[in-house]
Amino acid sequence: MNIGKPFIDSWNIYIKHLGTILIAFIILIILSVITLGVLYIPLLIGLQMLFVKAKRGEQITANEVLAPINRYFSLVFGSFGIGLLVLFGLLLLIVPGLAWASWWMYAALFMYDRSMHIEDGMKSSKDVVRKSGTWWHLLFLVIVFFIDNVFVWFIGPLGFIAKFVTTPLTMGAVACAYADESK
Repeated sequence: MNIGKPFIDSWNIYIKHLGTILIAFIILIILSVITLGVLYIPLLIGLQMLFVKAKRGEQITANEVLAPINRYFSLVFGSFGIGLLVLFGLLLLIVPGLAWASWWMYAALFMYDRSMHIEDGMKSSKDVVRKSGTWWHLLFLVIVFFIDNVFVWFIGPLGFIAKFVTTPLTMGAVACAYADESK
């Protein structure tokens, strides 16, 4: 896995479709706040799918961020299930949790993009990640976490404004990596 390529691709898509992605991100924020986070996971997957579609050369519109709501229960319960397994792995010995976080990083995207059930999404994600390097993917996830959380925290009050760049950019990077790796 080339760790830098997804970030470059994400940045290029972000700049090219700046208005569309910002509107989609604002929709994500507003609906997540109004619903007290209930719609956050499908809306985040919708934001990521904008990057996947743009990477594939397809046209994108901001309202497509809403499309994953149609698969709400499978995406939310699948994501929560994966999150609990990763947490359990982290609590046990740390290494299993890190490996599982890497293996299943694309599971929700597989579930939505290819209409898979959770176990098929997890298996497909694991196969793709193992093929191109579990530890490279883990390093990629650490960089994503650092950019979207730690870096923004260090810049203080401007962090809220920076989130309009860092969150779409990092989630887009994961989506671009998915688009490249899952061909």
